[in-house]
Amino acid sequence: MKRLTLLAALAATAPVTQAAPLVDVYAGGYSWDTETSGTIASGGNDIDMEDDLGFDDSDQTVLFVGVEHAVPILPNVRLRHMDLSDDGRNTLIDPVTFDDQTFTGEVSSEYDLEMLDGTFYWTPLDNVVKLDLGITVRRLEADITIRSDTLGNAANEKADETFPMGHLAVHANLPLTGVYVGGEVNAVEYDGSGMRDYTARVGWRSDFLLGVEAGYSRMEIDLDDVGDLDSDLEIGGPYLAATLAF
Repeated sequence: MKRLTLLAALAATAPVTQAAPLVDVYAGGYSWDTETSGTIASGGNDIDMEDDLGFDDSDQTVLFVGVEHAVPILPNVRLRHMDLSDDGRNTLIDPVTFDDQTFTGEVSSEYDLEMLDGTFYWTPLDNVVKLDLGITVRRLEADITIRSDTLGNAANEKADETFPMGHLAVHANLPLTGVYVGGEVNAVEYDGSGMRDYTARVGWRSDFLLGVEAGYSRMEIDLDDVGDLDSDLEIGGPYLAATLAF
């Protein structure tokens, strides 16, 4: 909640910031229709998110706000908040072990992956095609719970990790239309863990600050013994965004 409040406060400053020369402020939010796949583990065998735990499609919410300026030595800044959560229910064919607890029969589970990104980037090319290069610092807080409706036991694992990631984005405007296309990559690998996300987008911006954007985004989360949690997760799907630029 504190992170959402921070983003809302920053977005609220946009009408004031627009008065500053050579400063652009943009903000937006989108509904992300995701599908979760892959595995998790904690002291036992790999547990499949779909086949074992019954996770399926879910709607997620993402908010972002950014500031771009004309001072070459200073980076532009974007903050983005993602709170990815879902719950599943399934009947296990084979027993699984998670956090030293054995589960069999009917199980229910839930996960909450809360992420706050700070992206600091420079724009070496800004013509019809715009190129951004920089660093994304992502704070990940993961919380995963499995409960046995048959045995009555439960297990919970949490992981906190900060990922410094390389950032690359490309944006191209189609002249005289307000339409643009683009893509973005954030990625890092170290000590057996890694984080990668890929986004492709197409959007339209009106002459009255408002715009819409549609795209596809995919995230890969590999954790190797982070807070006793291992993961090989993939979360991805289409999204539809409303945007605002000053």
